[in-house]
Amino acid sequence: MTISQKINLFIAVQLVLVAIAFAASQHQIFLPVGISVLGFFEACLLFCFYWTVSIPVKKLSQLLNLCLKKNDSAVELLRQGAGKAALGKEINTLVSNCLAQATKANYTLIHDKQAELAALQSQINPHFLYNILDSIRGQALIDNNKEIAMMVKALADFFRYSISRRGEMVTLREELANVKNYMTIQQYRFDNRFSLQIVIAEEDEIAYDFLIPKLIIQPIVENAIYHGLKNTVEGGVITIEINRTERNLILMISDNGEGMDFKSLEELNKRIKSPDQFYNEVREDSSLHSGIALPNIHKRIQLLFGEEYGLQVYSTQKLGTDVEILLPSNYERMGEHED
Repeated sequence: MTISQKINLFIAVQLVLVAIAFAASQHQIFLPVGISVLGFFEACLLFCFYWTVSIPVKKLSQLLNLCLKKNDSAVELLRQGAGKAALGKEINTLVSNCLAQATKANYTLIHDKQAELAALQSQINPHFLYNILDSIRGQALIDNNKEIAMMVKALADFFRYSISRRGEMVTLREELANVKNYMTIQQYRFDNRFSLQIVIAEEDEIAYDFLIPKLIIQPIVENAIYHGLKNTVEGGVITIEINRTERNLILMISDNGEGMDFKSLEELNKRIKSPDQFYNEVREDSSLHSGIALPNIHKRIQLLFGEEYGLQVYSTQKLGTDVEILLPSNYERMGEHED
């Protein structure tokens, strides 16, 4: 029975009860009995109306609200139960039409994005970019402008490393070379307000040939610049200290910048180790500047080597910040990587 049929039945019964009440009022002797009967039937009728009409409508309203919030399970429940529900056929048709339109819109959006990506890839060909940068560098050398030539070379090498089709693993030597190129660019940009130091004991230099995940040091150096040293006028130093034990390779990236208080440090370490933060696709200004890079690096390391490895941040306000990267030390280079 549909809602409209239930409402019509409710109205009809109400009219019958009113007629009974009117008849009872015409015969005073039956008035108490009529009122009692009327009250009983009225209560039964209201209960039936609530159970058969109000509750289904309320549940339907809740499901529709969830559907509006794009809850997939609610949409499926609505479609499965629509045949039994009030206005079931109409609702099922409406939901099907809405889903078809949403699917069509999604396909259109995906197609547009794929077209945009293909156009972008055709315009930004890596070899085209390298050739242009090499041409600029060549012209700078012809003009005897060694500073611009050095800058362009660092930029070309940085792009080549970042977007080359290398594997997940690179040597520590290659990763540090990329960091040096990045620092060359930033030193020019910030007028040598800070410098880079790499500290390693002679007996640990074998670690240069250990394999590590690609692009795990440069984002931390970038965080150090934009968070720790952004207000430094001169004398800023970023230090990468390399230590090797029998089991572990320990990379400590330190800066002598602003540092942070204990509460901020605690929240940062909690955010780094939070699975929700890693899967969060929200970006503020840049993933490298908003703290998202650190959870990403931490999770990548753990996926590759296990939960005992990863990142830990130490900091003291006004004294600087240390980011420790803990890796296994037994990953030695087994062959050349191809671009």
